[in-house]
Amino acid sequence: MSAPVPDCLLPYGDRVAWVAWNLERRQGEARKVPRDPRTGAGASVSNPASWGTLAAARRLAAARAYPGVGIVSAAVPAVVFLDLDRCLDPATGAVINDDASRLLEFCAGSYAERTPSGTGLRIIGTAPAIGAVISRRGTTQGGLALEICKAAPRYLTVTAQRLAAHPDALADIGDAVLDLLPLLGSATGATEAGADGRADAELVRRIATGEGLHAELCALAARYIGRGIAAAATVETLRGLLLACPEAARDARWQDRFASIPDLVASAAAKYAASAGQRRTLASLACRLLRHRLPAAAVREAVLSEAEAHGIDAVRAEGILAWAAAQELARRGVSHA
Repeated sequence: MSAPVPDCLLPYGDRVAWVAWNLERRQGEARKVPRDPRTGAGASVSNPASWGTLAAARRLAAARAYPGVGIVSAAVPAVVFLDLDRCLDPATGAVINDDASRLLEFCAGSYAERTPSGTGLRIIGTAPAIGAVISRRGTTQGGLALEICKAAPRYLTVTAQRLAAHPDALADIGDAVLDLLPLLGSATGATEAGADGRADAELVRRIATGEGLHAELCALAARYIGRGIAAAATVETLRGLLLACPEAARDARWQDRFASIPDLVASAAAKYAASAGQRRTLASLACRLLRHRLPAAAVREAVLSEAEAHGIDAVRAEGILAWAAAQELARRGVSHA
């Protein structure tokens, strides 16, 4: 029987982006292990040579009676995945977390499905205003364990167990992603752009309550631009945070800060244009090394070393490497069908 995949992901079926997966015991835990569609060996999210087309992944899953197939986020950078863990009653399928209910309502126009565990959900959509590689996880104040992936070195299982209230279509859920990012920790744990060691959530809280304005706005503007979020989207997000401030606290200082947001964002964008250039340079290096057919381990070591030297975090560097490897495979005309 063919592994089920929703119609909204079928346009990516011919892309080298797919793996099969199997539930296996690793260090005493049951884990969803990705498998190379061509060989059945373990697949790696940082090695596109171990991915294949949907047809190939389905063939392997059928031949070995695997539970299903998955898609690699780095290979479909236009798609964003929201993983909501432990938010369903496995017996009834009812949503048991208020934050999950609100998020589903906010993303009602995009596809959502149950995950293999039966206790989680995955919302899948697009976010055209966000150009960043995102791999972030955390827990909301309402206790919802959440992960966001976009263009990241991660693979996601696909079940096609669609929630009836959601269409089999991908819609723009970028606003939801922008709202969630400040609530989640950094994937690497490193201090981000803005030289402010406070967590995003603390900065957001201080802005929304009126306790802090200028330093907090500057820090968030730098972080959002540094993550690759579009300047226009950053401006609207910061304006939204300020508008959450009680009307009684909207004094002349508040008005001045609200008016200054476009300039703050423009300054951050100018500052981090160099960072974007460094990422392009890193991508060029990765492509050049792969073109010379150096061993994958050597290429990865060189790229990560260069990334560290320029302050590019490891998650983003892995995403750049995955993109470069996919480009090289396309250049060589490699097919995994």
